[in-house]
Amino acid sequence: MAENFIQPSVVENANAPAINARQTGTVIKISINDDNIDQVIDAGYNKLLLERSTDNGLSWLEITGPGERAVLAKGIFAYSITDRGGDPNFLYRTRYVATQGSVQGECSDPSEPIEGAGLAIRSILTVPELKNRYFFGVDLTNDKGEELTEATFTHYILQAIRWLEHELDMPILPTAFLDNHDYNREDYQAFSFIQLDNYPVIQIDEFRVQYPSGQNVIVYPAEWIRLNKEHGQIQIVPTAGTLSEVLIGQGGSFLPAIYNGMQYLPHLFQVAYVAGFEEGRVPRNIIDLIGMAAALGPLDIFGDLLGGAGIASLSLSMDGLSQSLNTTSSPENAGYGARVIQYQRQIKAQIPMLRRFYKGLRFTVG
Repeated sequence: MAENFIQPSVVENANAPAINARQTGTVIKISINDDNIDQVIDAGYNKLLLERSTDNGLSWLEITGPGERAVLAKGIFAYSITDRGGDPNFLYRTRYVATQGSVQGECSDPSEPIEGAGLAIRSILTVPELKNRYFFGVDLTNDKGEELTEATFTHYILQAIRWLEHELDMPILPTAFLDNHDYNREDYQAFSFIQLDNYPVIQIDEFRVQYPSGQNVIVYPAEWIRLNKEHGQIQIVPTAGTLSEVLIGQGGSFLPAIYNGMQYLPHLFQVAYVAGFEEGRVPRNIIDLIGMAAALGPLDIFGDLLGGAGIASLSLSMDGLSQSLNTTSSPENAGYGARVIQYQRQIKAQIPMLRRFYKGLRFTVG
């Protein structure tokens, strides 16, 4: 039976693939840092597994296969496992497992569950960062001194990210996609040029040719793939030392003559990839926009509580002394309405600029 101290703790996110642009999951990275790892190994545990719950903790399923479990090593305290089919609504937890020795098959007690939402947003904007940057000078409590829960702030941050993704028509959180692309002879002769449906691109997982029969005939070697991450454009350029891995036809064709002679064939190419911004590389202006958008909901809540719930003015009188308190609250405006309006103006001004920058015309040379 595992001892209680052998509990990996989720501490950070390194902050998630047919019809075109099918989203297959948010890429969620779960990381642990355990200073007691040497004791864990001495107790017989040698690997780390990941479990997730899609029903708010009622049931749990391991999503790491035997070959995907992180291998423990003495003196190495940090480990991470990635769920490419994740979702901010899922719960995650980790366990240590023994796959050898006298305790083979035993698992440790699980770590405390953590929400995928917290893991997803942590590399973009944390709750403390949101409070410090966008609520300075704002009383974040109700009449009883109670604060909004961290889960509420997390909800508004994630909501702001999703809103901006739809507004800009581009992924911000790392997200796995599966695109199907048509064969066009002109593009194929330009080193199989393909414009992916989503960008910026973090990495290509697989680029394959799937014939109408469903047979996978070609999976291009990774070293052949030339990727323009910013614009989501890929081409295939054969390199020395790998030609034997793919059948090359006459004239350097990658496809049999029956297809190479065609002008067009729908959904011949299939690309699995991850798009969005890499951890630590989300532009500051996008983070600022997310922060202002995430602040709007809580500011409305706190503004309504300013001076007391629903109170626009308050007067006290005793023994000839009187004191009055007037707020900006009214049936039309919350107490922090001025800040809300200012954030809304800045958001409105920045959206067109970001849309032009990320989704403007992209000129390419074949």
